[in-house]
Amino acid sequence: MAERLLNERQQFTILNGKQSDLAAVPTGVPQGSVLGPTLFTLFSNNLPSSIISGSIYMYADDTTIYCIGETADMAVAQLNKALDEIYKWCLKNRLTPHPGKSEVMLLSRRTVQGPLAPARLGHSILNWVTTTRLLGMTVDNKITWVQNTLELKKSFAKNRNLLL
Repeated sequence: MAERLLNERQQFTILNGKQSDLAAVPTGVPQGSVLGPTLFTLFSNNLPSSIISGSIYMYADDTTIYCIGETADMAVAQLNKALDEIYKWCLKNRLTPHPGKSEVMLLSRRTVQGPLAPARLGHSILNWVTTTRLLGMTVDNKITWVQNTLELKKSFAKNRNLLL
């Protein structure tokens, strides 16, 4: 049974009530399985050591890259090197990077004179953002925590009203 979890897997889709033919799934980690998270961790375990141009933090299937530079341009140049290394690692390991689920943020307490150079993942340009969600918290590019505090207040108020 465990062998079948990884070998001889097939999938199909249903669209407008019609089922497609079965297609073989030769690679990947089964989603929704008990072993899935452990297998993904084992599979991607060498990613951080494969990136020399930046630092990587991984938690489950979330990956955050950061690069430090004396100037914004230097940080972006370093980030593009790291993104290129990640892209090559993904291709080597038969993973498809998803630029639409990736964002770029420049953290700085100082005002940065733009425009910022594009950040590229493969052939795609990533979106620059000023706030983002990271492991359930909202982080802003000035590292003020204002947005995160506002969202916590809203959440507490909503949950308080539910309890009343």
